[in-house]
Amino acid sequence: MRPILLKTLKILALQGGTRHSVHISSTELAKKLEISQQSASRHIINLEKKGYIQKKYAQGGQIVNINDKGLAVLRKEFTEYGLIFGTEKNVEMVGTLETGLGEGGYYISKEGYMKQFDKKLNWKPFKGTFNLRLNDDEVPKIEAMKAAEGILIEGFEEEGRTFGKAWIFKCTLETDDGEIVKKCAIISPKRTHYKRVVEIISPTFLRKNLGAEDGAKFRINVDLGDT
Repeated sequence: MRPILLKTLKILALQGGTRHSVHISSTELAKKLEISQQSASRHIINLEKKGYIQKKYAQGGQIVNINDKGLAVLRKEFTEYGLIFGTEKNVEMVGTLETGLGEGGYYISKEGYMKQFDKKLNWKPFKGTFNLRLNDDEVPKIEAMKAAEGILIEGFEEEGRTFGKAWIFKCTLETDDGEIVKKCAIISPKRTHYKRVVEIISPTFLRKNLGAEDGAKFRINVDLGDT
């Protein structure tokens, strides 16, 4: 959605449009948007054409109702601001299973990590990660997760090599059939803004136990901990 249309929708919502019909004139809307009356009228028309609102003309302006599609956009915006300012305790993401390069399994199998997983999660993970690729619109959720506290896994040295810190976030995993795996965690090896793939660890071989193949969709519910 274009920013100006989102702003217009927000103004309608702030007039009470998420709860009831709103009576507003193009002139009044133009003042709130700080644009011309013609532009304000055009934005209302565009919102209606795109299915975000319904409107009918009335004396002195128009009566506007925000549709379910418009409410969904506003809820998404609300959720993202909640993530930005740390008010959300959980976040849901949907990812597509893909085969990784095996690097995650190599790193988590190190005893220095395994001992900490066992202490902080009360289980040791299977020596491999379950990799899910997220859509572009899930990026704010990834960033919110990385900004949250998480559970710190300390770095260590082993055989003359240094292994860095990692952060884990407890989560659950749900299949399209509604099967839920409760013992899971996302592992983030560093606080960087990078690829749209999340790596999930679990005490079981998830791919085998779920009979999952690349391309399968999963819903992840992540506990952000202390935000």
